Amino acid sequence: MDKKKVIYIDTCHDVAGGQRSLIALLSKIKNEVNYDILIDKNNLKYKNELIKSGIELNRIKTLNSIPLKSRALGGLNVFFRTLVLGRRYSIAHCNTFYDGLFAMPSFRLWGGKTVFRARCGIDLSNHGLIDSLIYNFSTVVLANSEYVKNTFKRVSNSLSKIQVIYNPLDLKFLDKPTVVESNGKTIIAVIGAITEVKNQMEVLKAFSLLEDDDLILRFIGEPRSTSKDKEYYESLERFVLEKGISEKIQFTGFISDVRTHLNDVSLVCVPSDREPLGRVIFESQLYQIPVLASDSGGNSELIEDGRTGYLYNLGDVEQLSTKLMLAKKDNRLISENAKSFIIKRFSPEKTYLAELAIYNKISGE
Repeated sequence: MDKKKVIYIDTCHDVAGGQRSLIALLSKIKNEVNYDILIDKNNLKYKNELIKSGIELNRIKTLNSIPLKSRALGGLNVFFRTLVLGRRYSIAHCNTFYDGLFAMPSFRLWGGKTVFRARCGIDLSNHGLIDSLIYNFSTVVLANSEYVKNTFKRVSNSLSKIQVIYNPLDLKFLDKPTVVESNGKTIIAVIGAITEVKNQMEVLKAFSLLEDDDLILRFIGEPRSTSKDKEYYESLERFVLEKGISEKIQFTGFISDVRTHLNDVSLVCVPSDREPLGRVIFESQLYQIPVLASDSGGNSELIEDGRTGYLYNLGDVEQLSTKLMLAKKDNRLISENAKSFIIKRFSPEKTYLAELAIYNKISGE
């Protein structure tokens, strides 16, 4: 069988969960499809992460998605670049709402099939008409959780074109960590891009209520490139100074391989508001670190409270504060249960093999 010709389009300006998920997918299927990936030329971090994962440099195509600091002009660049490239491929896989809006219409002009990877529920995107356009120009929508799938009820009474396919696992997290001594400190980690929807302020407020000098709160990640996210990051720094807890708070900045900062961590906290399906959750579980997450979005699809991890009520700072102390508990059974659950839930048949099957199906339509 001939390899499907696929163009992956992801012009995000950062390296966040969506980009890491696409990297994990490509690392699994790069020998099964004939592909290229189109990214923003200024996102050198993304380019470097792709190369580190084994993606050949000649498969990485670039464009300027924000010429003259204009996203609208950038959208036209995406539209016309996809139009030029379209004849070379049978499938376009769009990884962001922005790329779906501008790339899928031009690709469809050539009669190609389009895959839109929905990693964010549209109740979060709230793009209105844009969400409807993206849905209608998609041959198939791949949702990364049941929660994300159900958000599309806002734009269609039928969810027939939506398939739930989980993000593939990054199997490097299967290697059991060598626990590093932390000088008697218990470390809680919050991993991910620092942005309001990730809700880092909630866990920071909860942590500030604790009077335990043995606890450390570590933020692994950096703000995204928008001014709004940079302002949010600055608000976290101000809060730390106002509460006088600088000695207990760590900000690491961007980390290429988060495992380098996890070997002394006792608990990972995911306080996100309407997290679609937290990559941080299942990678931490795979790495045998217990997870405490908000009961929002797709988190409950990954955590059974008290058996495979812990949940708290989003917005309940006092409850979160109390549950942060679970970092000091013996969580070995929780960690073992979670790892077994994740390996079954994210089997190849339910992740990248399912995606390859979708490519074969829509190519034959």
